[in-house]
Amino acid sequence: MPTATATTHTVATTSSTIPLKTAASVSPSSSSTAATLRSLYPRAAKAFLHRDIVLTHSLLSSAFALISPPSLAAPEDSLSAHRRKWEVLRITFETTTYSSPPPSEDPEALPSSLRANQMLSPQSLVAAFHERSLQLFTPTSPLHKPSSTFLPARILVTLGLASLKLGCPDIGRGITEDWLARRGQGTIADDHDGYTKVLDLYCLQILPRLEEWDYAGDFLQYERELPQQSRDVCLFHHSLSTHALALSCSLSSRPPYLPLSPVRP
Repeated sequence: MPTATATTHTVATTSSTIPLKTAASVSPSSSSTAATLRSLYPRAAKAFLHRDIVLTHSLLSSAFALISPPSLAAPEDSLSAHRRKWEVLRITFETTTYSSPPPSEDPEALPSSLRANQMLSPQSLVAAFHERSLQLFTPTSPLHKPSSTFLPARILVTLGLASLKLGCPDIGRGITEDWLARRGQGTIADDHDGYTKVLDLYCLQILPRLEEWDYAGDFLQYERELPQQSRDVCLFHHSLSTHALALSCSLSSRPPYLPLSPVRP
């Protein structure tokens, strides 16, 4: 696989760290925890869709009081699916709230953690999301520091989309290239479908947003893990995107059309 350009300096740890948990931790049995998380999720998703920020935040806080990082002995534990699903919702919710805060003159209308997010730059916010996700998915062990090695592809894609939504694709590029460089080093089973989605995001959205079309094309040309059919589809979409953007640039560079005045005798 081609080596991604080293731009991971854009994911430098920010001093504004988002806490891993937002409420006191509890340790019930795994089965009861999973049942509680299953019952909470539809309510949280519905509250998010209805833009009920306070309720969504409250339900997220309740959920993450129950979710801890996995253990080194069982990195794929009974809460793995819940951990991924809730983290996707949390990133999506906080990104949406940051980019479209509720129209209110009352600064106390937002929960305190969301008000703290509003004080960060987009780059710092996505970097903080990334760091928090690394802490959540890295197994608890003195031997392991938070690492992209353990980050599921689904979470990486969500973080990349957040960087695009908030206008900081350079951060998205950094965290994606860090993930690609560390992929396969951990004990988590490889997710080939997830890898394909990461490459779609990286080559068809993040790099083009940074005007790195040639590099995106070269990366796809020399990538050797995707099945040939998947690679051909990616290259086709990349070609379409490149031509569409070239046409758009060409049209925008033309002088405005001015109708000729009729010639008067």
